[in-house]
Amino acid sequence: MLSRAKREGWTREIKNAKALAKREDFAPAVTATEAVAITMQQRGERHLGRMANIVEKTVPHVEAMEPSAILDRIDDVETLDKIGRRTFGISDGSSAENWAVNIAILGV
Repeated sequence: MLSRAKREGWTREIKNAKALAKREDFAPAVTATEAVAITMQQRGERHLGRMANIVEKTVPHVEAMEPSAILDRIDDVETLDKIGRRTFGISDGSSAENWAVNIAILGV
């Protein structure tokens, strides 16, 4: 592989391959516990994404309903509101702490 890389001028790849070959410590990049934590974090993020998608798809439907139909389904609307607030990190309070958390969730 190194000879082909040299022949075709893959200088960066050659340097990376040599660095890996010379590496003496073969410790795993992450421990098993860290791998589990990373996996759980990724699953949580995927779940939040799916829930956000559900909320974003259903809110326009609710908005298109007649007011009397919304009132007839108010429990469902409240549930949707609760799911949306939890998913997007929005609380009923208006304290500065909530804003900081919400901005952190958005990655700003």
